[in-house]
Amino acid sequence: MSAVVFPFKREDPEVLLKNVRTAVAHPRVRRVVCVGAEEDECFAAVARAAPNIARSSGKEVEICVQERIGTKRPGKGDGMNSALRYLVANTDHERIHFYDADILSFSEEWITKAEEAADSGYQVVRHYFPRASTDAMITWFITRAGFAILFPRSELPRIEQPLGGELLLTRAVAEALLADPRVQAQSDWGIDTLYTFAMVAGGFSIYETYMGVGKVHKLYGSLADLRTMLVECFEALSALAGASVPGTTLHHVEYQGPVSEAVKAKVGYDIDGTLALLADGWTEREAELLDHFPLAVREGLNPSRRVPRVTCMDDDAWYDTYHVLLREYHSEDPAWRDLLFRLWAARVLAYTFTVAVRGYDLAMYRLHQMVDCYCRRAAGRS
Repeated sequence: MSAVVFPFKREDPEVLLKNVRTAVAHPRVRRVVCVGAEEDECFAAVARAAPNIARSSGKEVEICVQERIGTKRPGKGDGMNSALRYLVANTDHERIHFYDADILSFSEEWITKAEEAADSGYQVVRHYFPRASTDAMITWFITRAGFAILFPRSELPRIEQPLGGELLLTRAVAEALLADPRVQAQSDWGIDTLYTFAMVAGGFSIYETYMGVGKVHKLYGSLADLRTMLVECFEALSALAGASVPGTTLHHVEYQGPVSEAVKAKVGYDIDGTLALLADGWTEREAELLDHFPLAVREGLNPSRRVPRVTCMDDDAWYDTYHVLLREYHSEDPAWRDLLFRLWAARVLAYTFTVAVRGYDLAMYRLHQMVDCYCRRAAGRS
């Protein structure tokens, strides 16, 4: 029997409770644990409902506040690691599922598909699903690009959604994550990067199951909404430079089915609102740091201090820019964080204007092609 975990923070309690009821109804699930970031209104609503759900289902339904475990900003990482600590120390569950609390399209099928893959012997099951061509821009341009540059011969760049919060872990994997000080220190948004890295570095077998229904959840505004996540994911990844990863990991990706027209037509962020950010509030320190970057990037972005320009940031320019960031970036300098955001936003906008506008299928092909190209170039450098 398995446990299901929902980490949450200021979510719609109706959505979270619907997902809890769905999880307890599954025959493979014995326990559901909701881990809140704080005791807010959502926490109170779930705490009131949990005893009735437990009585009616005959399953264990628990709610707790996450522990302060890591050394980074208190966030999602503390929630996920708190759940692992509790379940490994206090239960005998052999499988632990994680699902984001805000999934509107959550159903028993998510659990079933994960369980079936684990039944065939895989130690990690990750869900992946169709995303709009302008969604998952941290995944593509920070995480997958970074994994390709740092670990080109590993399976890391080939994980479809390395920042996905929907996965199943066997107990052995959970114990390994709890024993890894890097994972336990990562208390913020970088936890998904560290979990993915540790799964591959630990040599655990990975199955990626495709959820055609997609992950319907609340959307973002401008890319500024993702600024904290961007910084924390990049800093988590850059801290892994020089780490050792095995060249072969058993990794199976379930074939992707058809993508709905609704997903293909969706715009993942507010383009106009993001474009305006490129010219807003430049400091002299940021302009000074821009001198570290290749000439084409400097000449392309310098005018953005007055009129936004982004077409300079193509695949090649981003590869070179990423190498500079890995070498020069200092997390304690706020100007570096501001410049990281501008550079990434320019890359996303350039991709949107030159690739995504040409259609969904071509855009997704070009994103995968970019990762493959980065792997080949990085492997040739080492």
